[in-house]
Amino acid sequence: MRFPETAKSSTSLAFSLGIIVAIVATGWYYVILPFQKHPQKPVFSNDLKSVPAPTPPIAAIKVAPMPQPTVKAKPKTNDAKYQGKVNASIGLVFRADPSQASKSVGGADFNTKVSVIREAPDREWVYVRNENTKEEGWVRSGNITKE
Repeated sequence: MRFPETAKSSTSLAFSLGIIVAIVATGWYYVILPFQKHPQKPVFSNDLKSVPAPTPPIAAIKVAPMPQPTVKAKPKTNDAKYQGKVNASIGLVFRADPSQASKSVGGADFNTKVSVIREAPDREWVYVRNENTKEEGWVRSGNITKE
């Protein structure tokens, strides 16, 4: 006697699943699919008229030409006695006067090219110019290797 009860329950299950599938398919067709399509772009009557391009406001600005210099700048003559390189591994500090106590006016890193411009009378200090930064100052002569 169990067969009719089993058949009844499987029939009702199949019927219930069929109803659920029908509801899902109807929802998919009428709710989801219409929102996946993009609507056509509306065309208005003023879309077909051509509008002239606006003129940029920068074109109206007149710039005066740059005046040319009347005196030509002469390059600085190379007044260096000799070229050298910084041999101090920590670099050098350029001083305003040939003295350890004078203020710092620049510097140079290790292996930087410098031009020795003049030497102090005792030859302990030399006045140098850093070739990269054009800074000038006094340094001890032992910190420069002659090239």
